[in-house]
Amino acid sequence: MSVPDAPQSPQAPGGAAGEEAARRPSIAIVTALSEELEGILQQARGVRRRPDGLLEARFGSAPTLLTATGDGTGNAARGAARLCDAAHPAALIGVGVAGALTAGLKVGDLVAGLRVRDASGEAPAPDARLLAWALSSGAKAGTLVTVAAPVVTPAEKAELARSLDGETFGVVDMESAAWARTAAERKVPYVVVRAVSDLADEELPEYLRRAVDRDGHMRRGAVIGFGLSQPRTIPSLLRLRKRVDECGTRLGLFLQRLLGEAP
Repeated sequence: MSVPDAPQSPQAPGGAAGEEAARRPSIAIVTALSEELEGILQQARGVRRRPDGLLEARFGSAPTLLTATGDGTGNAARGAARLCDAAHPAALIGVGVAGALTAGLKVGDLVAGLRVRDASGEAPAPDARLLAWALSSGAKAGTLVTVAAPVVTPAEKAELARSLDGETFGVVDMESAAWARTAAERKVPYVVVRAVSDLADEELPEYLRRAVDRDGHMRRGAVIGFGLSQPRTIPSLLRLRKRVDECGTRLGLFLQRLLGEAP
């Protein structure tokens, strides 16, 4: 997707209403992957790239600033901090793909984090109003479990599912807790919503785990190399890539509903 640059010194519309619009804090939106962000932006209006690299866009009438933080907890924390420090947003919304931990979830289902946790424990709770709006916009309430490396086997997913303390829905990702903690440190209300890209009983190529660097970043070149050496796994990679695109579109439509209907 080609994104035009924003003017260096944008002029607000005239009058008091225009001045108020210029002062209004934006909603900050973070994804981990650029592929997720591209799908989301297909559903936005007025997409412009600022000189600092952040993206401006509108979902409904809501002004937003967006960035792909990068995958893994370290990149997620740094990217979210940069966005929050630059924008001083009214709220932070994290979106992206995740793996299902519970059997009741289908590919494309949206799960909003009622609880968000990682190896350190529970992250600060999401904002109650944002969570309520997310649920009224089509997401299911569940637990987001953030891990350091991809969870690729049904047995590993089942083990994590057993730790959910009876929660109905659970998904696993590599960034949500970092976004949550970064937002809370800056006293920014947040919610994270994930779209399911792989099922609880679905096995992913085991080398995805080996392709992750120390910071949690998935080295794309390593994935390609491993895939070429194990060609039987290529259909699984292509299927997962297609689902990421589909989930990005679904999340973009969700943001339209969320930000178009939120009070």
